Amino acid sequence: MLKNILDACGGAVGFWTIGYAFAYGGSDADKLTFIGNADFVLANVHGGGDLIGWFFQFAFAATAATIVAGTVAERCKFEAYIAYSLMLTGFVYPVVVHSIWSSSGFLSAFT
Repeated sequence: MLKNILDACGGAVGFWTIGYAFAYGGSDADKLTFIGNADFVLANVHGGGDLIGWFFQFAFAATAATIVAGTVAERCKFEAYIAYSLMLTGFVYPVVVHSIWSSSGFLSAFT
């Protein structure tokens, strides 16, 4: 149960600082990119609609991190699990999201 809470808290920090920017920041439909490069720490995210969008995407990132929680239950150190959660929600998940779902992602079907 503690690891699920860590996924939510650590995932929120990771997705807030760099994850959202890597996933959705700097979308330019004219060129294909690997990751986003703008809006770090939600710099240009203003208003309720944008924050709701951030929270919606954060929920998916945290859910992706909790999938492994059952697999590694009591098999890894607390610090290692926090590092894993931050890495997954801050880099791995956002790269996949940007590559596939962003209009400027290099694997996007929207281009």
